[in-house]
Amino acid sequence: AAAACSAMAVAALTAACGGPAADLFALTRSGSIPGADVTLIPSGDGTVRCNGHRHELPDPLLLTAENLADALAAPATKGERLRSGRHPVYTYVVNTPSGVLSYSDDSPHQGSTLHQLQAWVLTVVRTVC
Repeated sequence: AAAACSAMAVAALTAACGGPAADLFALTRSGSIPGADVTLIPSGDGTVRCNGHRHELPDPLLLTAENLADALAAPATKGERLRSGRHPVYTYVVNTPSGVLSYSDDSPHQGSTLHQLQAWVLTVVRTVC
């Protein structure tokens, strides 16, 4: 855990000193339907890595990713893990500099931020990746 924190601190310092922009979060979506499995890593430099391939992220989607990163900090710090409902299609694991959170698309009590994250993922997968 200490090594991970040190690595994140170095990445943050590098970004602050004109190095590569920091990643906002890393999201892994998995599921049982075709095309469900994807890993997205948006970066402050206006790109997103889709399953390891870098693409330009349009400004509105970058702004949404930045806002989502801010909103995800509190639940990630708490290590929020929402249980699945009865019929999940997708499961999400989100790694942030603050911690990790996980939930399914049918998790009860997920709130607007997690619904917005699902919509962002769907849009990025369909229009950018």
